Amino acid sequence: MKKPHMTISGRRAMTGRLFVLPFYIGFALFFLKPAVESLTFAFSDVTIKRGGFDVVFSGLKNLRYIFQTDPDFTKNLVASLTSLLYTVPVVIIASLFFAIVLNAKFHGRTVVRAIFFLPVIIASGVVMEIINSDTFASGLISSSQGMDAAVSASSYGLTELLIQMGLSEDIVSYFSYISSNLYDLMWRTGIQMIIFLAALQSISPALYEASSIEGASAWENFWMITIPMITPMILVNIVYTIIDTFTDSANAVMDQITTVFRDQQYSRAAAMSWVYFLIIGVILGVVLFISARSGRSKSR
Repeated sequence: MKKPHMTISGRRAMTGRLFVLPFYIGFALFFLKPAVESLTFAFSDVTIKRGGFDVVFSGLKNLRYIFQTDPDFTKNLVASLTSLLYTVPVVIIASLFFAIVLNAKFHGRTVVRAIFFLPVIIASGVVMEIINSDTFASGLISSSQGMDAAVSASSYGLTELLIQMGLSEDIVSYFSYISSNLYDLMWRTGIQMIIFLAALQSISPALYEASSIEGASAWENFWMITIPMITPMILVNIVYTIIDTFTDSANAVMDQITTVFRDQQYSRAAAMSWVYFLIIGVILGVVLFISARSGRSKSR
């Protein structure tokens, strides 16, 4: 009796399982034990002792504290959720716009793509320290002609440089605000832009040629061809942006959890972390559920 051959979909499923297998192995070896311990800490009173921790079960004490006693956690949580409501649409729309622009054919396209992705590349510890300390701007000042050699370059920043160029404080303030937000937007959209760009390049040009023959406009091509073809990548970018927004170091909840942990309040930090984790999980679950329902309705 012949053994049944594996179907193409079965082979793809097996390939996918093998692809994610290293993640599951790494999770089991390095993250499972700390995750279980942190969940235990969330429902316990934890004190440091010689050789480890003294863990005493306390039930919902830590949860009641962070929601009823702590003055900042609920406020920071609401602020994070509010920020998510406008951050995700702005990042998705901006990254798709940048990807469409960079997908167009023009001279120097590769260089421009690298420039757009540069903020993500340079967002490392050393480079960010240089940017935050205004070392780059100080270097510009120290090398500029006509600058008094006695003036220390390190005492100036980019704002002072623009003012010394003759611009008014109002213009400098407006320019600084715009440039800061533009840099932050490019920083946040780098990964999503690359994903959208790959999705756009995977669309067959024959689809656009056929629609043009039928008299479709560029706007109709965008809504009838581009958006449906990149819908899976839109979902990927939405999920990535949600996670990235919630886990950003500038996030108020993340900052509070880090501060509480550094103060050696491990049980309260664990309780905050698990509440935050569950909220993120619920939001992602809702997004995936809506996407699945939408996909099933379109396939009918």
